Amino acid sequence: MRKSRFSLWLVVTAILLVLAGGCTQPEGLPGGERLVVVTIAPQEEMVKAVAGGQVNVLIMIPPGSDPHTYEPSPHQLAEASRASVYLAVGKGLLPVEDTLTGRLQAMNPSLVVVDTSSGIDYLGAGNSRDPHVWLSLKNAVIMVTNIEEAFTRTDPSHKQAYEEGAGDYIRRIEALDRTINDSFSGKVNRTIIASHPAWGYFARDYNLTIIAIEEEGKEPTPKDLEALVERARERGVTVIFADALENRRNAEVIAAEIGASIETVNPLPRDYLAGMDRSAHLFARSLPG
Repeated sequence: MRKSRFSLWLVVTAILLVLAGGCTQPEGLPGGERLVVVTIAPQEEMVKAVAGGQVNVLIMIPPGSDPHTYEPSPHQLAEASRASVYLAVGKGLLPVEDTLTGRLQAMNPSLVVVDTSSGIDYLGAGNSRDPHVWLSLKNAVIMVTNIEEAFTRTDPSHKQAYEEGAGDYIRRIEALDRTINDSFSGKVNRTIIASHPAWGYFARDYNLTIIAIEEEGKEPTPKDLEALVERARERGVTVIFADALENRRNAEVIAAEIGASIETVNPLPRDYLAGMDRSAHLFARSLPG
């Protein structure tokens, strides 16, 4: 994100807020709902499961957008500045998120920012931590617990409702986790080739080996592709997984070389549990029994 462009948006946003009456504090919503901001689409389902009708959710990076390149509009910033809580994926995980939370707190000092990945055992360390924490159902349980605790702390009058909502949703997560684990039972060759290195936590949960075509945001060289083709042949890979948000070209090159098919998986499903179920089903079906 270019700093100058972001600064311009902030100026425009500030003007809009002044014209609207200069209010930068969180406002109530119809029916007594509170506005809660999240960064990515999968968080929306978690929040609604915990809070039900108590909150209205604003997603800063809309479904279908790339979190690495998306730039929020002045309208989004103006709306987000009215929120009472920002449920962040995690401090230091997504640069765009750190920038957003800092700017929004400057616009609205009463905004509560919550690190929903607090307590997760990260892959990597420091600035090299894998940010895709939501692609693990075990991590999702921690995220939902953090969301419930944040709502209970900021709105204790609905404590019981939040606890019940979180408890019901966590039971659904754990049931799906067991189902997915069973789907990989008996799979000896557990190698999966995917276009984007997003599935590391998922692989850790189910003892899979994920080989990413793209590493650290870099396009593979012809030599890299040749090595990937060789590894795919050695591991008996028959399906290449393309990312729903990225170019399929490299996946198609490898698939053509080894006679594999291509499946598309979405690492940012708005229907979180159903999306995780779909991706897991595709991964398991691709592996020889």
